[in-house]
Amino acid sequence: MITHIRGRLVSKKPGTPGAAVVEAGGLGYELAISLRAYPELPEPPAEVFLFTRLIIREEARDLYGFVTSLERDAFTALTSVSRVGPKLALTVLSALSPEELAQALMSRDLARLSAIKGLGAKTAERLLVELKDQAPKLAALCGLSAAVGPADDEVVSALLNLGCTEAEARKVARAARQEAGGDDLAVILKLALNHLKKGS
Repeated sequence: MITHIRGRLVSKKPGTPGAAVVEAGGLGYELAISLRAYPELPEPPAEVFLFTRLIIREEARDLYGFVTSLERDAFTALTSVSRVGPKLALTVLSALSPEELAQALMSRDLARLSAIKGLGAKTAERLLVELKDQAPKLAALCGLSAAVGPADDEVVSALLNLGCTEAEARKVARAARQEAGGDDLAVILKLALNHLKKGS
């Protein structure tokens, strides 16, 4: 098993999946990467370190690269789902960070998963069903609470209406919910607004 690679970044190109070529020990390794990983890589030529996952199939041996171990963990979870191959897993990780994926799985956000281009409603439902047991572990690795309250989506919606980005709204909503210690919508929303004021 190839767990990581350190070497000189020869080239990189964006896409879903994108690609990075890393030279190590005199050999050039081409790794498929997510669209989110692409901007995290330095400009070639530069030394780079990537976590990896080798997928061996009958017709090919493909190497996948990840900037963080969390991204690799999410990739491994996604490819454990029936009919979700490595390319589709990278498509998901190009649309959602590991934290956002964990949040979507924990809150059973079918709409958010279904909106990912190339995924579709049926596959999104399969992710929710087959990753039900793995979602709390992924959430814990991401530093998220394993519990998701019914007020979360309403708070996120309210924050979006105030002009927050979705990532910012979900981050603030999570922090407010943890601080509230319960599911009272009014309390969580008030705390979320306080977090926004402090951050402004």
